[in-house]
Amino acid sequence: MAMPDQEITCVDCGGNCYPLGWYPEDGPVEDGTVIPYRCRDCLDRWDIVIGEPEPQ
Repeated sequence: MAMPDQEITCVDCGGNCYPLGWYPEDGPVEDGTVIPYRCRDCLDRWDIVIGEPEPQ
């Protein structure tokens, strides 16, 4: 379980991205939870999957 970042950097423009409509207020979320972010500058959407990647 991990706590998602409240702000991330947009890969396309370098702007700040914030959670889009939902953010867990009561602590860490389970691995595999998808948190959508929106860039305030270019309006791109980024869906971040929380947790460690699956070994391949």
